This record gives sequence, structure tokens and C-alpha cells, in this order.
Amino acid sequence: MSEFTLADHIDGHGLVVESGARDPLTAVDGVELLTALSEHGYAVLRGFDTAPESFSGLVERVSSRITLDPARRFAGGSVAQKIEAGLVPQGLHVENGATPWVPDLVWFYCERPAKIGSQTTICDGARTWDRLSPRTQERFLEQRISFARPMPADKWKNLVFRLLDGAKTAEQITFDDLLAVTDDDVDVKYLLRADGSVHYTYFTHAAHTTMFGQGPVFANSILTPSVNYEPPVIEFEDGTPLDAMLMREIIEATALETDEIDWYAGDVAIVDNSRVMHGRRKIRDENRSLFNAQSYVKPELLAEARSRLS
Repeated sequence: MSEFTLADHIDGHGLVVESGARDPLTAVDGVELLTALSEHGYAVLRGFDTAPESFSGLVERVSSRITLDPARRFAGGSVAQKIEAGLVPQGLHVENGATPWVPDLVWFYCERPAKIGSQTTICDGARTWDRLSPRTQERFLEQRISFARPMPADKWKNLVFRLLDGAKTAEQITFDDLLAVTDDDVDVKYLLRADGSVHYTYFTHAAHTTMFGQGPVFANSILTPSVNYEPPVIEFEDGTPLDAMLMREIIEATALETDEIDWYAGDVAIVDNSRVMHGRRKIRDENRSLFNAQSYVKPELLAEARSRLS
């Protein structure tokens, strides 16, 4: 990244990579980008020559697999999805963190920024972990949490259709295909209902290491929004609810570590979804145009980035 201007995003948090000559996104090296994420958690590319198509190209260059939110529309190909989740604020979460399909990276592209407000919020799970009490840390290290909710038939079939990369038509998708696209190391229980919807219970660690092997970090979707889906039931693995005092501590700790991304036209942001949570302030300008993508990192690029940490 030495050919670009580098600066902290906010007070030592995050990284801004700025091009002074409107360089194309192809000038950004994938391994160097991942290395920056291992240090900073998220990076904002600013001043580059961008469009939905070039944004999608950068995502594909770094990613082995593209996933999606089945409730969003695609734009600029089959990678970038338009963010359309109403106007209300969104709580901090890791992308798809309440589902069995949690990507490594979350990508954002700002086509048209808001004239007022509407910032994306960002919260480093490494810093948040240090703010939690020892008793709370121990509790999350000892037990996993679970997310349980139904998923309508059209939503899960659209997701499976995309993950199969066109191997079947949407009409051919079956429940067995849903099982097939669920990674073996993911702990989830599915129940197919008579109306075609699927109820799932997904078990995961709220505190864990990052994809770079760093941690522990507190990065999860306990504060998850549910605009397009029924809100999940969130519990500890033994069925114990997350009580009010615990939730208050989580809210206070995350609030102290929450920053905002004020978008500029053409900005691209990349977030380590295994470390950093994101959300948004209330949308005050409905003309804002922001795209999102979700992906898994190419193993060879991740291995090279990890080797640079040692």
C-alpha cells in the first residue's frame, strides 16, 4: 500500500487508504489488503476510480466464494447487492451472524452518499472484549450462544440457488440442497415445515478468534437487527436467556467502541467480519445509495496474509 496515502480512520481505529490519482481498484493488492485488515480490522478505500462493476471485480479477486442476503437485490453483476433495509437504525452485528452462513468479509460501496446523517457504524470486537468484565468474558468463553428462527421458503431457496452457482434452477432446489451448502463445521439444526419454510437453530461462539488467528474478540449478532426476517430467539446453549444486566453491559461496552463511517461518493470499505461488527444510524436521506457484498477469502491469500503476522 506504499504508493497510497495511509491514515487512521478515527483516533487509531481502522485505516483509510487514499488514492491521489483516482487509481483503479485493480491497483489494490489483495494480500496487502488482507494484511491491513489483520492489523486494523477494517479499511476504507477513498479516491479510487470506482463503480459497481469494478467494486464487484475487487470482491471476486480476493474471494473464493460469494454469499448473499437473500432478501436483497443484485446490482452491477452477481456480487453487489443494494442495501434496502428501511430507514430505522440498525444494531451492531456481524454480517449474517444470526445464520449458518457467516462470511469472512463484508464489503461496502458508496455510489451516492447521504446529505445528512445515515452513517454506517463500526465496532472493533477486539477492543470491545477488553471492556467486558472478567465474569462476562468467562461466561462467553464457557458457553456458545444459539440463534433460532424460521426462514421462509423463497428466502432459503434463493440463498441455496446462489450458493450452488447455477448448478440447479430455483425450481429444482430441495431441502437436501440446503444441507449440502451448509459447511460441515457449522453446528445447526434444521426443521423443514409443511409450508416449505425452514426453522433453524444455529450454535456459535460470541467470543472467538479471528480468521487471522487473533483473539479472543467479541464479534457476534447478539444486537442483531431483523428488518427482513422474524427476530431470532437468542440464548446460551444451555437454554439460559441473556439477562437484562448482561445485555446492558454489552450495549455499554459496544457503545464505547463504536465509530462512524461518513461516506464519500466512490468509497469502498472492507470489514473483517470475524472481528468487527457494523450497523447504521437512522437513514435521514432516502437518496443514499450503498451496495454490499459478502464473501469468503481465497485460502492462498489468507495463508500469505497470516504468514506476514509471524
